[in-house]
Amino acid sequence: MAQPRRRATPTKRDLLRADLRRSTPEELSHALQMLLDQSRLSRDERLHALASALVVEALAPYWVGDRTPNQAHDALCADDEELARVIEALAPMLLGHIEVREEARDAVATIEAMLGF
Repeated sequence: MAQPRRRATPTKRDLLRADLRRSTPEELSHALQMLLDQSRLSRDERLHALASALVVEALAPYWVGDRTPNQAHDALCADDEELARVIEALAPMLLGHIEVREEARDAVATIEAMLGF
């Protein structure tokens, strides 16, 4: 079985040298991968961060002024139905991850209170 290809570990200098203003989409993608490689995030946390960024980026042009999130979503649907479907698929997963983290924090706080911490 073939082993997954490992990326060379980027240095902090590599990250600082990246010219994000003149980068191609591929170079920006590589820079994001470098940032994630330098983080201590788990795979799930990395995916959550990327999915969150995609949702924010997709809705940003539409979530302006007094628009509500629903109005921003409706505007996105009218402009790019395919992207809107992707966002609709990601949103429940992101919400689920947030709820699980909040429940875990609440459980730890309850146990600490019971133990007198």
